[in-house]
Amino acid sequence: MAKHAARKAVLTSDKARRDCMAHRFRSGTVHRKMHAIAWHPRGFAAAVVVAIAILSRSAVAQSVEVKADATVNVGYNQTTRSTVEVDPDADKADVPSSSTSSLFTEIRPAITLQSGSPRLTWRAGYLFSGNVSLAGGSPTFSNQANGALVAEMSQVTVLTMSAAVAQGGTSFQLSQRAASEGTPEIRAPGNPNTITASLSEAIAWQASRHLQVQHSLLATVSALQDDLGNETSAFTGTLSLERPFDRDVVGVQLRAGLSRLSPLRTDQSPYTSLSNAVLGRWNHDFTVRWNGFASAGIEQVFTDIGSRPLAFLPSGSAILRYAGEGAVGSLEFTHGTATNLAVGAVSLTDLLTARGIVTIDAFKSRALSFSAGFLHNEPIGEAAAAVAAATGNAVQGDGAFTTALTRRVLASLRYSVAYQFGQGGGVGPTLAHIFFLGVTGSVSNTNLVQRPFPKLGQRVDGGDSQGFPVVPQEEPGQDTSHSP
Repeated sequence: MAKHAARKAVLTSDKARRDCMAHRFRSGTVHRKMHAIAWHPRGFAAAVVVAIAILSRSAVAQSVEVKADATVNVGYNQTTRSTVEVDPDADKADVPSSSTSSLFTEIRPAITLQSGSPRLTWRAGYLFSGNVSLAGGSPTFSNQANGALVAEMSQVTVLTMSAAVAQGGTSFQLSQRAASEGTPEIRAPGNPNTITASLSEAIAWQASRHLQVQHSLLATVSALQDDLGNETSAFTGTLSLERPFDRDVVGVQLRAGLSRLSPLRTDQSPYTSLSNAVLGRWNHDFTVRWNGFASAGIEQVFTDIGSRPLAFLPSGSAILRYAGEGAVGSLEFTHGTATNLAVGAVSLTDLLTARGIVTIDAFKSRALSFSAGFLHNEPIGEAAAAVAAATGNAVQGDGAFTTALTRRVLASLRYSVAYQFGQGGGVGPTLAHIFFLGVTGSVSNTNLVQRPFPKLGQRVDGGDSQGFPVVPQEEPGQDTSHSP
């Protein structure tokens, strides 16, 4: 407590607060969450130029960590679905069901490069997946590439950027998520091969001792691999003004979104959806382990299809988080509109999810991770055939156990289940199970554990943040070429 009181006393002056924020990323010890983002007057291009300049100045101090992984999975999946009917008014009793199951072997080699300095950290990676059914049939292949950087452009400004491109079936792209990151979704029938690309950008700015500004942009584009000209896309931007206190952050957020969507049914034309929202936000640290977040407001949505509704709807969310020694978890509820690129629709959504990670033995990398959720979608206005495919319900569950076999070899056991039902647009219910056992081996050019990627935490005090690495200065005559 005395240490905490002393730290609060240091933060009484504006200059001391700014110096503490700069030290926060360099030391990795967080004293207050600087989760603010600002829109630079010269926009996105200026942020990129500053980041490149930082990279060029700090390149000498950086060393690139290279890590190569190879995973072999052996598993079983089963999918039961109803045949898709062209007539959306068909009697459900007349819609036949089919079930497929198979044993499979999957090989996933991957490589990751990461480098960090006191002011910039970047990471790039590539993963290839080859899946062979033991029952015969043609093998399937998937690819994924991603990159990210976090740069401290000044003592009070932080830039975050990320980009990703994935090619492959829906099941591959979803399985790339950790078991603790699963989310219930209405998915397209079958396992269509798609190409999906995303780009995000954010700038964090501590404008003053009592003002944080938060800005972000996200763009996502997706298309079937054999029909790239018929893509779906979504663009979202947010701007928030927040007032920090010792254990609370309160503020307001403005959000705008634009989507161009292509329905599942080929007899339907692409359409556009626009949305705007104003939300009040509150983040609170109950204790050093418990944190809560709540938002509430109103959003306006226009969908250029069906009855072309212009709707004003309540929107909000509530999150309860726990972070203790050996366990982290959260319980989340969200109500509002959501865009589904997989089925090309926007709908009113209620989403409830629980997720967590329990570390059994940190020395042996032994842990349990899980997620479970329920999703309910309703149409906005009079449901058109193009929008009906995204309505209905989805249930998701995911659990995994991992343990180290040796220092460089990790074993994993995972089970996932997904069930969607009550959809319109002639899409019947689907139930999918997948179970697999995997072994991952890794090699690296360093004996050290790969540094965590810097991020701004979700707590008010920033206790769950990750900082920028400290790069030690080489002493005269010291040879670090063979350092671990």
